[in-house]
Amino acid sequence: MIIKQLSTHEISEVYHHHLKYDFPDNERKPLFVMKNLAKRKLYHCYGLFDSVDNSLKAYAFLARAEQGSSLLLDYFAAVADARGLGYGSKLLQGLSSELPDTAGILAEVEHAADGRDLAERQIRQRRIDFYCRNGFILTPVHGVIFGVHYDIVYLPVQHPADDAFILSELAELYRTMLPKFMFEANVHLEIQGGNTDSPAKVTSNA
Repeated sequence: MIIKQLSTHEISEVYHHHLKYDFPDNERKPLFVMKNLAKRKLYHCYGLFDSVDNSLKAYAFLARAEQGSSLLLDYFAAVADARGLGYGSKLLQGLSSELPDTAGILAEVEHAADGRDLAERQIRQRRIDFYCRNGFILTPVHGVIFGVHYDIVYLPVQHPADDAFILSELAELYRTMLPKFMFEANVHLEIQGGNTDSPAKVTSNA
């Protein structure tokens, strides 16, 4: 298996053949937005490929803030015919060595307790457990983003997990990706029970 950064053409290929089927319309950025961010070096896309036939097994699209040193795992999936075989874990575990100058990788996971029923709560908890098995730390940082409650997990690369740092990095990521009015109306971040002397919230009133 090899991990490599995707070219602009490969980003389009993954988007059209995989990502648009793996994520619902209301969760998917337009391709031109991803390409524009990539041109500004604010979007980094990686694929895990079979070293024999060069077939794609999993992909990760990550956003970077203009003022910040962490990456946000924006889209991540194993391709449809390669799920359940450990390829997603291989990609996550290999990303650290591909990103030596990165403080860490952030990811959002839907808050397990908010699931509609037991089955959905269990699915959400399994997602959290998956990230934790692959080196991520479940942090006390929470976000309500476009009305959805997320827990925030963090994979340290160069910077250890620190609640205030994670809150600040996540806010900067959203400020980069969203217009100011949209950020202020739809992104609410806070530390729940964390130990920090810094402001513990980033909301529309901040």
